[in-house]
Amino acid sequence: MKTLAFAAPGAMGAAVAAVLSQHGARVISPLSQRSADSQQRAHAAHIIDAPEAALCDADIIFSIVPPEFALSWAQQMAPHLQAAARKPLYVDCNAISPETLQQVAAVIEATGTPFVDGAIIGLPPGEQNPDGPRFWFSGPHASQLAELSDLGLRVRIMSAENGAASALKMSYAGINKGITLLVSAMLINASRVGAAEALHEEMTESQPQILKRMKKAAPDMLPKAWRWAAEMDEIATLNQGELATDRLYQALGEVCRQLAADRRGDQRLSDLLAAFFQPDAESARAD
Repeated sequence: MKTLAFAAPGAMGAAVAAVLSQHGARVISPLSQRSADSQQRAHAAHIIDAPEAALCDADIIFSIVPPEFALSWAQQMAPHLQAAARKPLYVDCNAISPETLQQVAAVIEATGTPFVDGAIIGLPPGEQNPDGPRFWFSGPHASQLAELSDLGLRVRIMSAENGAASALKMSYAGINKGITLLVSAMLINASRVGAAEALHEEMTESQPQILKRMKKAAPDMLPKAWRWAAEMDEIATLNQGELATDRLYQALGEVCRQLAADRRGDQRLSDLLAAFFQPDAESARAD
């Protein structure tokens, strides 16, 4: 039986762990310091509590954490990995730029632990995504993860070095989430200045697919805005090059922070966004 370790039982990690458990894998994660919600998710996914040091006894360690914690968690695990007689395969599946990925890889590989760059594209396994997300892996050890297909995961192996899977994730998220954020900003502004009803009518005629997409994507985005902020920062790092697109994603990261703060406050921006999707309501105006 394969033993697979997870850094944390977040929404994605716990859902993936549940699939692996259902297919016969033993799944472990450090749970004692986790929140009640995290522990409940872990219990439902049949995740076994284990101290951090014991994660090194697993065959594979998956790091699936918010992007701002990818490097610090690798640094936290490094002493345990250094001391381990048998090294597990360490797979970073976080939404980070290739530049940050290389920093994580350097920490892990310095312990003698084999490292794989991973990208998860799609919603967590569940009712909204019964087939589960796609798992893309790159790097010299990526082929070892092909066997995860037998444990219920949709695996794609890239013939590329570490950094390629992270670049894929950032490129896809820059398109998918970037569109959602950019359009949401314009819908909020249309509601703010009294143009929501007219813009809704125009999009119904000329951009029906975007309108259909945003009716679901905009409300789904709001509770995740805090997490998307760091992801936009990582995408900005990827975009530091010939084009000035790094500044675009820095700005979208700030939009995420504003939306996250708004949800903790008076929710004025959330209300303006919701007002756009009220077909019979007059456009909302900010005081």
